[in-house]
Amino acid sequence: MNALKKIEEVVTERTLELAGANHQLRESNALLARSNENLQQFAYVASHDLQEPLRKIQQFGDLLKTGQADKTGESILYLERMQSAASRMSMLIKDLLDFSRISTQRDASDSVSLQRVVERVVSTLELRVEELGAQIRVGSLPTVLGDSSQLGQLFQNLLSNALKFHHPGSSPRIEVTAQWLAVEHLPAGIKPGRGAIAYHRIDVVDNGIGFDEKYLDRIFQVFQRLHGKNEFAGTGIGLAICEKVVLNHGGAITAMSQPGQGATFSVYLPV
Repeated sequence: MNALKKIEEVVTERTLELAGANHQLRESNALLARSNENLQQFAYVASHDLQEPLRKIQQFGDLLKTGQADKTGESILYLERMQSAASRMSMLIKDLLDFSRISTQRDASDSVSLQRVVERVVSTLELRVEELGAQIRVGSLPTVLGDSSQLGQLFQNLLSNALKFHHPGSSPRIEVTAQWLAVEHLPAGIKPGRGAIAYHRIDVVDNGIGFDEKYLDRIFQVFQRLHGKNEFAGTGIGLAICEKVVLNHGGAITAMSQPGQGATFSVYLPV
């Protein structure tokens, strides 16, 4: 009887502990839901209340520049600098909004053809491709479970970077390929966010300026840039968005490169 009573006491104690843990979990979920709502509210405020003053600055700058069309010197230079700064700020706000939305929206349940996603991105970049005389070759790409919009942002950023960081005077060459990898064949150090028996590996390979791999961890962080803003335009958020999208889809992303030797960005997504 004593042994039975002791077992009952242990069971009661464990039941109370489990109930407490479940209560804490519900509170954490509620807190997370409120945090997501706050982030979405921030996104709305930022898109309207911050962008609108910038649009006014750019519009009035255009009017002033038109009125000063027959003049040269410092006044025109100051106007151009003002408009350039406003444009960079607008781009930064847009990228922050994208990062915020991706951080709070994680519906990855639709069947998405990466072939169609990448083809749409290439079509969007058509003008820039023509300007640079770039060549983009897209191999056979798989269909995955995910969010079409987020995956579009992923490849938009990867292909835009491949076009941006090209050798001066040289035409960019970019190749997008895919292969199937069993989980035991994943490279060392690749730890996808979701377990699976196999993964699709999608490589985006370019012949651009490349980078030193000692900066590999840094390039996926927000606001991290390896080049000055006067060398290459951008906000330093694009690759952070890429990593967030891949994590939302239970995958992993990494890169291989050497300075002057191009770069290969590899995305791993669960089959």
